[in-house]
Amino acid sequence: MKNSKSKFKTKRRTSEIFNDITLYSDYDYFYMENPNYFLTFSDVADHENQINNGIDIIKNIIILSPNYDIKNNFETSIKHFENEKKIESNLNDYGNYNTYIAQQFPIDPFINENNDETKNKKNDIIPNNNINYFLEKTDKISIINFINSNLNLIKISDNLQVAKVKRDSNSIELNLSQIIYIDESLNLKELIQLYKIAVETKIKYFDYLKLPEHIQDALNNNESLILACKSPINFKKGKKQNLMKLINENDKQKEISTNENLENLENIKKELVNSMVKSCSLSLEKTNLSFGILDYILAEGITIDLLVDAGMELCVGIDETPERIKELRLRLKNQILKSLEDINVIALLISAIRCEEDFKTNRVREVDVSDDPAYLYTDEVLGIAIANQIAGTKATFNFKRYDEEKPGILSKLGPMVDDIFAGLIAGCMSKIFEEEY
Repeated sequence: MKNSKSKFKTKRRTSEIFNDITLYSDYDYFYMENPNYFLTFSDVADHENQINNGIDIIKNIIILSPNYDIKNNFETSIKHFENEKKIESNLNDYGNYNTYIAQQFPIDPFINENNDETKNKKNDIIPNNNINYFLEKTDKISIINFINSNLNLIKISDNLQVAKVKRDSNSIELNLSQIIYIDESLNLKELIQLYKIAVETKIKYFDYLKLPEHIQDALNNNESLILACKSPINFKKGKKQNLMKLINENDKQKEISTNENLENLENIKKELVNSMVKSCSLSLEKTNLSFGILDYILAEGITIDLLVDAGMELCVGIDETPERIKELRLRLKNQILKSLEDINVIALLISAIRCEEDFKTNRVREVDVSDDPAYLYTDEVLGIAIANQIAGTKATFNFKRYDEEKPGILSKLGPMVDDIFAGLIAGCMSKIFEEEY
């Protein structure tokens, strides 16, 4: 049964983009309407919660949140939505095309939930599935951006945070879905070109950010992209027409290209690239999501507890009572976190992490680190520098032990990264015993 609006504060919004195109939304739906119809090109995902043919001429583009749910069935939900909003029924007497395309997917609000994800469960309202969006608009283009993320920034210390999935989540979700409207009449070839540009720009932008690897791998794995423009020139509302014939006629008319038309298309391409970059940039800003040193360490398969385990393996000459071991582990953990707040330690760690990534992916032709060559000693230089930064000269001698023995997690790391974390552990171990004596 559909959730009652009385159980959740309404978020109704109505706005207009360009001439006669209206956007409507509430917490559980979004739809845009064009009385003169859209020509759309969209990715046809292989799942049941979607209605589109890839290429469509339609009046409405509809997005439903899982909160808009009738009998756990998308088709039933969309029929209910048709009746509720008095939208023309799909597959009517227009023949080969629909009056709308529709999808269902979760979209996050732009707020931190403070991990209180169950506060509305008694009303069957899941806050993470609320509809919210932001617009990026230019003279010819409007991009409606929807964000779905199950990541929260968790405070670890006064100056350290880490991005973690919210409770009840098994894997990372970070998706930017978009509806792009171009206020021009375009043929199918042009529409596909612009679709390709939009996809490639998004991929290149997020690749350029070099996000932590586990975040990058999860990014936009469940996204959606719909590209829309004005309906074909010969389209007649209310008249039964063949979709492909209409599009082919549009193509033939547009083939008679003037220099002015070509210049206009090039300007649209440039405008689209700029708008996509701004939308991608704002998407992370709107979710208050950023990444720090703990996220990049986690991307290497390393946790603070694993670093503590490695540090304690070579800890000798101490009272090995459970109480003493527990005390030392806690002090080492706190020292590691404190050291990770030092900008110089961060700079040295990131230098080695990025360097190893470039070497492993063969970005530098002259370098081959597949067998950890003996003549590569920059990793040790960085490890010694980290140890020295944390606890001075004596820590550099401690570094040698951890570099040679490679206890615990250190034995599983790459040729650049193992030594920098050996330096971090050696420095922190030296520091806690320095404070003790």
